[in-house]
Amino acid sequence: MRKNKASISKKMFIYSVGIVIVAMLVSYGFNILFLDLYYKREIKKDFPEIAIKIEKYLKKNEIETLEKYIKLLREKNGITVLIMEENEKRWNNSRGGFGKGFSLENLKNEEFLIKKQRETEAKIIVYNKKILKNRWISIRTSLSVLDYYKNEIVYFNILGTIIAVLIALICSRIFSKKVIEDIDRLSKKAEDISNLKFDKNNLVKRDDELGKLGENLEKMSFKLETAIADLESFVSNSSHELKTPIAIISSKAELLMKEVSKNKNLEESCTVILRESFYMKELISKLLTLSKIGSLTTLEKKSINLEELIKGILERYDYIELSKNLEIELSGLDKNIIVDKDFFSIALENIIHNALKYSEQDSIVKINYNKNLLVVENETKNIENINLIFEPFSRGENGIREEGTGLGLTLVKKILDMNKIKYEVKLNEKVFKFILNVN
Repeated sequence: MRKNKASISKKMFIYSVGIVIVAMLVSYGFNILFLDLYYKREIKKDFPEIAIKIEKYLKKNEIETLEKYIKLLREKNGITVLIMEENEKRWNNSRGGFGKGFSLENLKNEEFLIKKQRETEAKIIVYNKKILKNRWISIRTSLSVLDYYKNEIVYFNILGTIIAVLIALICSRIFSKKVIEDIDRLSKKAEDISNLKFDKNNLVKRDDELGKLGENLEKMSFKLETAIADLESFVSNSSHELKTPIAIISSKAELLMKEVSKNKNLEESCTVILRESFYMKELISKLLTLSKIGSLTTLEKKSINLEELIKGILERYDYIELSKNLEIELSGLDKNIIVDKDFFSIALENIIHNALKYSEQDSIVKINYNKNLLVVENETKNIENINLIFEPFSRGENGIREEGTGLGLTLVKKILDMNKIKYEVKLNEKVFKFILNVN
């Protein structure tokens, strides 16, 4: 879970920082591409208005107000205003000095020009306008200031990006910590549900998607708990209900067998009844075991001797060994393994029972343990589809009712999965191997 936690935090940080950097780059690019155009557009809008205002002051002969206005333009906006009479050869500038003017024939009315100053080579934008029939106004400002501010903008963009990244880091850490804590709780709850632990407390109280997910997990947990309880109750009750009539049928069939030895037809009928009752008894027993496994949440693992366990199982089925004239080979079994004894014994008994039951007449059954691998090997008839042997009620092409319930290997699979024991089956020509990885 730590790995996932670090990964989510890292992604949230990268996304946050990425958004900040992209936003800053867009802002910087926008400034580079459009700041000049915007500045010039504003100038072209302001200069004619300034010219109109100056013309108004001159018409009213408000010289003092005009001088204040020109001074304000220079100090506040960096705009210089020059005024010249048509019959003069020089400008009267806003700083109280004089400068050489343009030839009147070169002046163009109400036109914007961009030129370089002679001394500084700085770019300026100039707007000239003829007023009152005999005067010219020249309004100008430097474009070099804009270049200077561009450098300042770059500097502040970089500084702003660094600050924004730090803020994004802090915010993403705080936000992701809270989100990931809730995700951890939801993940733990989902894990508990998968292990059939149904905690009724919703630990995530949020008004967003995670809160909704927590509520849905609560509903799912409740419904699963109810459904499993109902199913267990049904299987348990129905199994116990079936046991009584089956026991009666079995006992009555055994009594009949003793009394009807001379009547072959009746004896055959009693044999069928007895056989079917044994089948039902075994089926119910395995269904009950499967039901217990489904509701089991903990295992009682302890050390058991493998050789003692296997020899005890073989003793219970020695009648199969004798009837088929089988040879049993055991090797490397004097080892202790750590498992849940009760359930592992059931699984191993089913594996060995199947190996004996489905072995060819006069063949060899091998059981050996080497390097944590327990292998049960026997010669058998061909199996159509080895992948179906763990499916309920699947007994292969030669499986008939008296040979089993079809739940044996399903039970084995459940128990091995529950014990987290790795296993595999192999079929090489007529040799079938069941391999368990136990230690």
